[in-house]
Amino acid sequence: MENPDRYTKPKLVFMAFLVALSLFLIAWFHHVEKSDVVFTHFMYLPVVLAALWWGHRGIWVAAGLSLALIVSRLFSELEVSLWVDLVRSASFLLAGAVVAELSERRNRLEDELVRQGRELESRVEERTRELKERNRDLEAYSYTISHDLIAPLVVIEGFAELLLERKVEELGEDGREYAERILKAVERMRRLTTSLLEYARAGKTEGEAEAVNPSEIARELLAEREMELRGLKASVDVRDDLPAVMVDPVKLNQVLANLLDNALKYSGKERAPLIEVGGEVREGEVVLYVRDNGVGIEAEDLGQVFEPFTRFEPGGEPGLGIGLATVKRAVEGWGGRVWVESTPGEGSTFYFTAPIAAGHGARARVDADRSA
Repeated sequence: MENPDRYTKPKLVFMAFLVALSLFLIAWFHHVEKSDVVFTHFMYLPVVLAALWWGHRGIWVAAGLSLALIVSRLFSELEVSLWVDLVRSASFLLAGAVVAELSERRNRLEDELVRQGRELESRVEERTRELKERNRDLEAYSYTISHDLIAPLVVIEGFAELLLERKVEELGEDGREYAERILKAVERMRRLTTSLLEYARAGKTEGEAEAVNPSEIARELLAEREMELRGLKASVDVRDDLPAVMVDPVKLNQVLANLLDNALKYSGKERAPLIEVGGEVREGEVVLYVRDNGVGIEAEDLGQVFEPFTRFEPGGEPGLGIGLATVKRAVEGWGGRVWVESTPGEGSTFYFTAPIAAGHGARARVDADRSA
């Protein structure tokens, strides 16, 4: 592959100047000075540069200067042997040939590196495209399967409830127990299906980002869980000064809902749940967190809590294990990051980042300066 940079106009002009100067020196010292001054050392400059720039084609410069040197020597009155200039001419050709070969090898190596780089980029693009297609297929598959499971669940639940309402006497004690087990299994299946649907939707980007107040969404979620919070005697503190973020409100609702449910689920039985929802602006982005005083997470499990279908329940009825995976999927969908800090027996703090809403960054800095 020919390198177009070899034959740029500045190189051609400079080489023409060097060749003309070399011819002038040959004529001057052979026919004017009539001296055998070793001016020919200067001629190595155009010879080497031509071979370096133009490879094997550059040897023509060495050949031309060698021929000019011999021809001029034949018509000069110097008493030095002609063999001296013949040796000099041969050295020009040899130097040009060696440099040209090295230059060609270097150019071939550069061309090969460029070719391999382009091939690697093409492979990466192809693999990335295939990965995106597979992810889309997986999302569509999980969404379709989960959605299609809901209809038969509704039918099963409906018939089980009818049996308990209308045929309760005919069922007997064993029949009622079986029907109640069916309803519990259907409810569990419904929760798992809903979780799978949420996980599939978390990876979609059809929602539009807008300025959202995390405090308002958190309080709405707490209002929906009022009975559960009372039953657990849980205390939840939501800071009023949370900076607004620029995200899809549905996704933010999904993230906070999963984190709050996770905090309540792992609250432990020794003490009443204490949950805090807070955040601040750090380096141009909003860092939000949900902190609890629950059972905590072992150090060896911290790197796996956001992986799908991973469960750490020590007992009781396990979930599907995609609640935190859904959080990660949604947060990364808007370009954020998610991580957790935890101490076993003392609680966990789940952090995630989000873009700050326009106009709220300056207000957050002013509030920080005032508090300082």
